[in-house]
Amino acid sequence: MTETANGTAGLERVLSEHSLHSLRSARTVRSTRSNRPTETQADGSPLKRQASAIEDTAAAMAAVDPGIEEEKEVGELPNGGYGWVIVACILVLNACTWGVNTTYGVFSSYFLQHNYYGGSQLDYSWVGGLSAAIAVLQGPFANWMVRRFGFKLPLYIGAVCVGLGQCMAGVATTFAGFIVCQGVVFGIGMGFILVPSQPLIAHWFDRRLSLAQGIGQAGSGVGALIFSNTTPLLLHKLGVKWTYVITGSICIVLLFPAVFLLKGRHKAVQARSAPLELKWFIHPGYRWILLWAFLTMMGYFITIYTLPSFCTNALGLSQKQGGAVQSILAAGQIVGRPFWGYLLDRGGRVNMVVVSYIIAGVTTLTIWMLGRSFGLMALYGFLAGATNGTIHSAATPLSASVVGIKHLASALAMYWLTLGLPNLVGQPFGIMLVDYSRNKLGRTGPAAYTISIGFCGGLYLAGAVLLLGAKRYLQGNWKVFKRT
Repeated sequence: MTETANGTAGLERVLSEHSLHSLRSARTVRSTRSNRPTETQADGSPLKRQASAIEDTAAAMAAVDPGIEEEKEVGELPNGGYGWVIVACILVLNACTWGVNTTYGVFSSYFLQHNYYGGSQLDYSWVGGLSAAIAVLQGPFANWMVRRFGFKLPLYIGAVCVGLGQCMAGVATTFAGFIVCQGVVFGIGMGFILVPSQPLIAHWFDRRLSLAQGIGQAGSGVGALIFSNTTPLLLHKLGVKWTYVITGSICIVLLFPAVFLLKGRHKAVQARSAPLELKWFIHPGYRWILLWAFLTMMGYFITIYTLPSFCTNALGLSQKQGGAVQSILAAGQIVGRPFWGYLLDRGGRVNMVVVSYIIAGVTTLTIWMLGRSFGLMALYGFLAGATNGTIHSAATPLSASVVGIKHLASALAMYWLTLGLPNLVGQPFGIMLVDYSRNKLGRTGPAAYTISIGFCGGLYLAGAVLLLGAKRYLQGNWKVFKRT
C-alpha cells in the first residue's frame, strides 16, 4: 500500500512538473516568436505544429487553474511597500476633510459670541451636520463615477470642492449663502474624497489592514488638532473671511499631491464598485455592521460637538480650557485609531471594536456625566477621542471581514448611505435634548446635559451589543471569547 501511494504521489509530481514546464515553455514561445525569424522545414513551411501543441497545453492548464494566468495580478497583498505611501495620502485626505469639518465648532462658537449671522446655536449646528450628511449620502453616485471615469476624477473634483467651499464660506455675506458654501459645496467635496479613497488601503493590506487603516484615519485627529489651534488665532488676527480663505487654500495645496500619489489595485483584487446594491441592508452579517454604525455615529457627533459647550456653559470653564479639551480629544484620535487598529489585527476585528465601544459607553456614563473639573474633562476627552472614533478606522476592516475585498466598495456605499441621518441630526439632537432639559424641566448647569450625555453613552453600549450579531455570522456560534 505504501509503495503504491508513494508511486502515485511521484507520478503526480512528475505530471505537475511537466505541465508547469509546458506552461513556461508556452509563455516563452509566445514572447519570443515575434522577436526572431520564423524557423522553417526543409520545404520552406513554418514550424507551427510544435508551438501550437505547447499553446494548447498552456490553454488547458489555464482552464483547469485560472489562478496560474492571474498569478501576477491576484497574488498576496503587499502588506507594505508603496502601501505605506497610500496610508500617508489617506491621512492627508482625512486631515483636510474630517479634520477641517471638526473645527467647524470653533467657527460656530465665534459666530454665537459675535452674533455674526444672527443665528442660534441650534441653527449653526445644522450646518456642520449638513456637510457630514451630504458627504456620506454621495456614496452611490461616487461609486458610479468611479465605475465610469476611474477613482482619480472624483478625488480631484472633491479636492476642488473642499477648497472652494471653504474659500466661498469666508466671503459669504448671508447665512443662506454660508449654508450653501460650508454645508453643501464643502460637503460634496468631502464625499467625493471619502467614498473613492476609503477602500484603497484594503487593496494593499490584509494582515495589517486594521493598523494601516487606523493610521490613515488618524488624519482626522491630526487635522482637528492643527486647525482647531490655528483657527482661533486666525479669527482673532484676520477675521472670518481670511481664516476660511487660508484654510481652503491650505487644503487645496495638500490635497492635490495626495490624490496624485494615490494608486489603486482594483484589477488585482477584482474590486467592484456597484452604485446601489440594497441587498447589503438585509445581508445576514452586514446588517449588524450598519446598525452598529448608525448608533455609534450619532453618539460620536453628540460627543465632539457637545463636550466643549458642556465645559464652558455647564462647568463655567474658560473658552481656552474648552478649546484645550477639544484639542485633547483630537490627540486621543491620533493615538487611539492606530492603537485600536493594531489591537483589531491582534485580537480580532469584531472583538476589539466591541471592547472599544464598551469603554466609550462606560466612560461617558461615569467620567463625563459625573465630571465637574477641567482635569476630569481632559481625561474624558482623551478617552473619548481614543475610543468613540474607532468607527472611522474599523469600518473598512469590519466590512472586508464580512463581505470580502471584492465587494467592499459596493457594501461601503450602503454603509455611507446609512450614516446620512445620524450625521445630519446627531449634533442638533444633542443640543435639543439640552434645550429640553433647560426649558421644560428647568435644569441648569451640568444637570441640563444629563439626558444628552446618558443618551450618548447608551448609543455606544447599544452599538457594541448589536455588533455581536456580525460576530455570530462570522464564526457561526455565540462563543464570546473566540477571536473574530
